[in-house]
Amino acid sequence: MIKVVKLITGEELIADVTGSEILTLSKPCAIQMVPSRQNPEQPIMGMFPYAAYTEDHSIEVDRARVVWSAKPIKELYNQYNSAFGSGIQLAGL
Repeated sequence: MIKVVKLITGEELIADVTGSEILTLSKPCAIQMVPSRQNPEQPIMGMFPYAAYTEDHSIEVDRARVVWSAKPIKELYNQYNSAFGSGIQLAGL
């Protein structure tokens, strides 16, 4: 299931998450706010591959290192899935 996960280090990731005590995050991406070129006062959200140098593009995280996890909003889900997942888009935006 695609989820947003906040780690105790402060990083927020979006990934396909499986597992219970040890979470496997497949195709993880860091979520960061970046300045907008059109309006620097209104930052935009960016996604960047996280641990892209790993062989199978997945990482394992102990649940104790997770502050929270949640289902992403449809816009974020669609953006992630379009770039890194199956490409399936959720309707209703």
